[in-house]
Amino acid sequence: MRKFLLPALGLLVPLASAANPLPASTDSLGNRIYNLNAVTVISNPKWESKLLEFPGAITYLDAEELDQKSIRSVKDISTLVPNLFIPDYGSKLISSAYIRGIGSRINSPAVGLYVDNIPYLDKSAFDFDFTDIAHIEVLKGPQGTLYGRNTMAGLVSIKTISPLDKQGTKVKLSFGNYNLWGVSASTSQKITDDLAIAANARYRSNDGYFENQYTHETSGSTRSGGGRIQIDWRVNRQWRLNLSGDFESSDQQGYPYASYDKAQGTVGDISYNDEASYRRNLLTSGFSAQYLHDRFIFTSTTGYQYLDDDMHLDQDFTPLSIFTLQQKQKMHAVSQEFAIKSHKGKRWEWVGGLFGFYQDINTLGPVDFRQQGIDLLITKQTNDQLAALKQNPALAGMPDITVAIDNPNLYIDGSYKTPTYGAAAFGQATLNRIFTDGLSATVGLRVDYERARIYHHTHATSPLSGNAHVAINAGGRPITIDQPFALPLGIDGRESMETLELSPKFELKYTLGTRSFIYASATRGYRSGGYNFQMFSNLIQAQIRSSMMSELMKSMGGGGNTGSNQSGSSAMPATGSSSTDVNSAISYKPEHSWNYEIGGRSQLIDHRLFADLSLFYIDCRDQQIAAVSGYGRVTKNSGRTASYGLEAALRAIPVDRLMLSASYGYTHATFREYNDGENDYKGHFVPFAPAHTLALSGAYTQPIDRQHDVTFELQYLGQGKIYWTEANDVAQNFYGLLNASVLFTGKYADIKLWGKNLLNRHYQAFYFETMNAENLSSPNSFVQEGRPLTFGVDITFHF
Repeated sequence: MRKFLLPALGLLVPLASAANPLPASTDSLGNRIYNLNAVTVISNPKWESKLLEFPGAITYLDAEELDQKSIRSVKDISTLVPNLFIPDYGSKLISSAYIRGIGSRINSPAVGLYVDNIPYLDKSAFDFDFTDIAHIEVLKGPQGTLYGRNTMAGLVSIKTISPLDKQGTKVKLSFGNYNLWGVSASTSQKITDDLAIAANARYRSNDGYFENQYTHETSGSTRSGGGRIQIDWRVNRQWRLNLSGDFESSDQQGYPYASYDKAQGTVGDISYNDEASYRRNLLTSGFSAQYLHDRFIFTSTTGYQYLDDDMHLDQDFTPLSIFTLQQKQKMHAVSQEFAIKSHKGKRWEWVGGLFGFYQDINTLGPVDFRQQGIDLLITKQTNDQLAALKQNPALAGMPDITVAIDNPNLYIDGSYKTPTYGAAAFGQATLNRIFTDGLSATVGLRVDYERARIYHHTHATSPLSGNAHVAINAGGRPITIDQPFALPLGIDGRESMETLELSPKFELKYTLGTRSFIYASATRGYRSGGYNFQMFSNLIQAQIRSSMMSELMKSMGGGGNTGSNQSGSSAMPATGSSSTDVNSAISYKPEHSWNYEIGGRSQLIDHRLFADLSLFYIDCRDQQIAAVSGYGRVTKNSGRTASYGLEAALRAIPVDRLMLSASYGYTHATFREYNDGENDYKGHFVPFAPAHTLALSGAYTQPIDRQHDVTFELQYLGQGKIYWTEANDVAQNFYGLLNASVLFTGKYADIKLWGKNLLNRHYQAFYFETMNAENLSSPNSFVQEGRPLTFGVDITFHF
């Protein structure tokens, strides 16, 4: 690590971490001029800093850039931020965010999300439509000292526009190919000089970009609508209150997963027969109170979130009727934080606080094995197992046995209640002007306690029934005996886990004059452990094997539970198994990391050039990764990984009204220890960690007259190589997308023509493997291709 970090210190004196586009100003004629020298302050209940003085890797996206680049959800900022990768696949349920090689496909997130300082505890709620966003801050590296659990890779903080800061009414109409259309309306008005209210409503729809060849219907269509209300009240010079609520309802049809030939590297058709959809209702509300004292600022932030969703999945994604999955969630989450901090500019700057949360999720996850699934996964597997047993010399003379299942389908109901609560205390202090005016040091510590429980009930609604055909030789005469069986299936119980975590932070910052600084930091992060619901289908399947073999051995006079072990199959919990066995099968441990970083920020050439550079090394233990296990994907701990890389950015104004920017991220993330029992992946690249992310853009504004101008923007976004599996046998090479827009701005209306992926570049947005019911030794492979060429127009009226 020292060989990597220390030589880079010399690079940081003239070059450091740059601001992203700051709001444009206007000249004496009213024309917009980009102004990189504007003072942008990033502030929340825990810290406050000028953007160009913030000692950390941060990317700032303001409202103007969000609008220019048609950023409508958190997935759209992927690649714009160096080393941030949020693949756009599946549905709104799936928001897999990765920073610097650390992320999560399922279960606990590794990148935190806050909206107006309200934490989004479950990543099922991360993907929502943006409206009235003031700015987005993306902090890279662990933020555990101030934000705690599940921010070990970074944090996305979204701030909406306060009605006290901006008033007016806006109506926006959007149209595009693939039958895209949308409408939104927002208004922000002052009731008094110190009391204001804002409200908006929105609706968007598109028909999806692909077609299911089996049903000849579009795959991936989306309908979503919602609204938001916010009240901001400056009660007096000391107190300020804010109340907000946001509701969104969405309905998505189909998952555009196409078959993939891994050997040939060719994409087949999207072709599956059963329903695939996702519906979600999401309500988020928050209340904050701020008290301004001469010596400190006190803030109370209360958040509540309700999520009600329903997912249907053709789990095999083929025309076969193997099995389907449904997942219905109802979540209630409450959080409360009290924070107190000093004012800026003191020699001692400090912040401290308390945080607590309670999250209750009730999940229904029934799995329906259809006729072909029973034939292939139960009947065929059992008969193959019996045939293998007959070849065992120790079982010489064993009769010929085959089974036939009577059930037309096997419906396995699953009910899971997972209450989780936690509490934390945190503190951070900065001492400025140590020995010299430019040197400061920061030390912080957070203590988190968390308790997670799961109450699980998994059972088949009807017994697995059928007949065993036993062929014996009695006195030279073959006799066939039919032995009926009816096997009840079910697993019930409750499990729990407790964790106590310490998240320290150490940081040094040195300011060079008034235009540059460098910093070095070491921070610890962690991600919560949890439970895999998906494992219960595997446990039931193991129970089927165990119970059936036990029943057959009894029919032959062989006693109880010898069959499955003699066959060589793994012993798995059946009804009545110990809680310890189930807990070890379904649980995964917390993930921990240490992040070592150096970086800096500088403004050059008379404030026309800003530069950004940060370098990092991450040592991660028990990293949580998604792995194929039986009927689906589960989270498991991979051992140890190491990641190092850099983030760099430049912003320049070579001439007035022209903004040029470039950002680049490099990540080298590999397994240092990981053996899944069958394969050793040491030295392999970590999946879902692009080696390179690149964003290039240029925007030029040409005035037409005092009240009208036109802005041309061109953008190139590139990322890759992305490995999709731990074996590193499937990958997406580096690719780039070309986007462009033309914005006509007037006094009362704006018109924007936009296009994305203008060259219609084909690329893989996502790859995964599932169990192949027809050949268990060779999994099926699927990909979702990225969005094709899209274009449209946005018309905005403002009053």
